[in-house]
Amino acid sequence: MIPITITGKVLFSDVGISFWGGIDPLNGNVIDQTHPLHGKCIKDAILCIPSGRGSCTGSQVMLELCLNGNGPQAIILRDVDAILCTGAVIAEEFFNDENISIPMICAVGEERFSQLQQNGEEEVTISIESNQDNEDVVIRMNGKHEICSKNLLAMKSILSFIDGCDGEAQQPKSQAEKLAQRVVQRIGCISGATELIPITSAHIDAVTYIGQGGLRFAQRLVELDGKVKVPTTLNSQSTDRRRWEQLGIDKTLATNANSVGDAYLELGCAMSVSYFPA
Repeated sequence: MIPITITGKVLFSDVGISFWGGIDPLNGNVIDQTHPLHGKCIKDAILCIPSGRGSCTGSQVMLELCLNGNGPQAIILRDVDAILCTGAVIAEEFFNDENISIPMICAVGEERFSQLQQNGEEEVTISIESNQDNEDVVIRMNGKHEICSKNLLAMKSILSFIDGCDGEAQQPKSQAEKLAQRVVQRIGCISGATELIPITSAHIDAVTYIGQGGLRFAQRLVELDGKVKVPTTLNSQSTDRRRWEQLGIDKTLATNANSVGDAYLELGCAMSVSYFPA
């Protein structure tokens, strides 16, 4: 295949950033006032950061950025970040029939990441070439220095779901289950997992309404006949489900927040009390 070439402006920081609360998914602006990149826009840039930071809800912000067309062209990390990759993988798996832009994501390690900082590049060119197992990434600086890596989103997973009773590979019973399995396999591979382990319960943390992407993701699972397979509890959602009007919550926000909760309840999840305010 002919290599894909990406050229873009570099946004570099040696400080990780929380995508949730740190980047506005509606425009790609860095809104974390404590971050060195505050006021910059990551849209179409080559974002170079050590890793994400903070809440797993950052994966939802990544999903929103992809669907809104406000994400970077590429993200060059020092360390593998499964949270950021999860948002991109969800975008690919659940919304691949839409015209969306998903960034290339690679992790280059501490030594090569420091080279990016030392060279102080304003622009880099990234060449991506497919091979049998994954995609090779070559980052070129000044047309002279090169950093080689792999596209994390193109890694081929060898992980499989095994039935604990008979040791046979589990076959998905619905399209929702098929998509969910593929996402778990891909993120497991990105994270360096060598096997999947059985679980007896689960807790869904990211019930917060960030935007239409997260809502559509949960609703898509419902539409595709998805159901949880183990007892699953929910984190608190963005607004009070019953008293939102008395609390002065915007109607649109309350409606969307309740719709997220409704979708997860339809999937068979149970409400729970995650934490109390101090």
